[in-house]
Amino acid sequence: MNFADIQWFYLLTSFLVGGAIGALVYRRMNTSAVQNTKIRHQLTERELELNQVRESLNDHFSRTANSISSLSKQLQNMENQLATDASQLCSDEGIVKRLTGKSEDQKMLDQAAEQWTANDYQPPRDYASNKEGGTLSENFQQPSFEPPRDYAADKSGGTLAEDFGLKPEVFEPKTK
Repeated sequence: MNFADIQWFYLLTSFLVGGAIGALVYRRMNTSAVQNTKIRHQLTERELELNQVRESLNDHFSRTANSISSLSKQLQNMENQLATDASQLCSDEGIVKRLTGKSEDQKMLDQAAEQWTANDYQPPRDYASNKEGGTLSENFQQPSFEPPRDYAADKSGGTLAEDFGLKPEVFEPKTK
């Protein structure tokens, strides 16, 4: 074998090995694409199931609300029928009052609700003196504060001076 034949052999072998590796990579990627398609299909199915459950819940609550409404109407009709029958047939006045009228507590609650209106509401009041306007007035300003004073007796400026505690020899340039 000469050198040119070996180069062709290597070239052909490399081409075949590269093709095999490419086929394996394509198969792997194609498998993940198939899995992605399956997962998307399952997701779509789950979304459809969720929408069906939501619709059935809405229907259930609608039917329940209608049933409760009809029950309440039937209860009201029964109470009215019982009250009219009791007023016509019963001789005991205590029973008739209980069946036909409202209780005393309910009457008091109804009267209180009629008396109270939204206009009765009063905003919070500011009990400060009228001269100052109080803290709730629009022109209220915080009092101004003076800075603290230093009552040191000497001329050095005291503890609030800018140069307090600094040694003058540290900041002065040294002369040789």
